[in-house]
Amino acid sequence: MQVATTAAKNVKHTPKKYLELQREISSSDRKAKFVMYLFSEGPQEYDFLLKILSMGRDNYWRNSIIEKARVPRRGGKVLDIACGTGLVSFQFASRPNNTVVGIDITREMLQRALALKGRTRGDLDVNLIQARAENLPLRSGAFDCATISLATRNVSSVAGTFREMRRCVKEGSPVISMDFTRPRGSIFAPFYNFYTFRVLPAFGLVISRHWNGIFAYLAGSIQRSKTPEELSRIMEEAGLENVEVKRMTHGVTALVSGYKGS
Repeated sequence: MQVATTAAKNVKHTPKKYLELQREISSSDRKAKFVMYLFSEGPQEYDFLLKILSMGRDNYWRNSIIEKARVPRRGGKVLDIACGTGLVSFQFASRPNNTVVGIDITREMLQRALALKGRTRGDLDVNLIQARAENLPLRSGAFDCATISLATRNVSSVAGTFREMRRCVKEGSPVISMDFTRPRGSIFAPFYNFYTFRVLPAFGLVISRHWNGIFAYLAGSIQRSKTPEELSRIMEEAGLENVEVKRMTHGVTALVSGYKGS
């Protein structure tokens, strides 16, 4: 409800160039509109922002996703949901013979990803599509794995997203979610909570009001986020099997994965 309320306050400030796309989104889905608005500003700084938020561990987290995916050595088709600036997509595509489809709701993030793709060495096979995670314009059973990283907090329906990811992968293929969660432990948890909920929003305010808004939203969304155990239950309800949870970096993030049965 807090996200929806914040979105309602910001909709009137949305630039005109987003109005046409926003009309395609249900007026009741204010979270989708808010996420589009929030991440449409500052996509060039997003990777730096992520580095700060992850305390430099983001590359390790992406490698963990790729290792869990186990894409065939001959190459495979990868679906990257909420791809943002394309960090996970490019890492998958750097492996031999992999084809990646990156999906994101925010056009500016995809434009940034396209610009970064042009600067990379080699010809990465990455296709970028603007779409919602809950309604993918893709055929069923086409991919060898589907991933969503640091974004289950941003979609309007986690269950709908997992169902679509399951639909799009082949039988026996994995669906993988990696996202922030609330760390445990009497020593590290207080430090991380102070860093995330106090230091980062203050740091963002020094840079700009928009950065402050992004940090404040991300911190609040982590605090309200579903636990890895809750995400695993949603995966099972979506029809995925052999669901597993792996906590990383003192519980700052968690990798939740399941497989599409036959």
